[in-house]
Amino acid sequence: MARTLIALGVIAGALAVTWLVRRFRTTAPTAPTYSVPTRLERWDFAQPSTEWLLAVFTSKTCSTCAAVAKAAESLADDSLAVQEVEFRRHGELHRRYAVDAVPLAVLADHTGAVCASMAGPTTAAELSALIASVRQLPDTV
Repeated sequence: MARTLIALGVIAGALAVTWLVRRFRTTAPTAPTYSVPTRLERWDFAQPSTEWLLAVFTSKTCSTCAAVAKAAESLADDSLAVQEVEFRRHGELHRRYAVDAVPLAVLADHTGAVCASMAGPTTAAELSALIASVRQLPDTV
């Protein structure tokens, strides 16, 4: 009988410790998350007929957005339309595409399918490399 009571005490103690650990355990910080649209309706943008669209979602209150928009604009050519989508002027597009973090550069093909994106501070060289890598994929037009 004494052994049974000791065993029950040990089990109860183990359960209590497990409960306390789970209750007061802190979780590791997680990386920030943001949503990226999977499709852009091309008629929502100024040049819907170009082969590629680089939409740069920005906000006037964002300290790095202007530099990303300028870097993206330098890449525009006959096959790549670049459009800044600033929140105050185009808030409906931010809401429609559930953009919740800026700057966000989104590359879409001629059908509107999003092929790639970059969030945060980005240089023209990084955007150019991203665009070049997507354009080389055999599944894209």
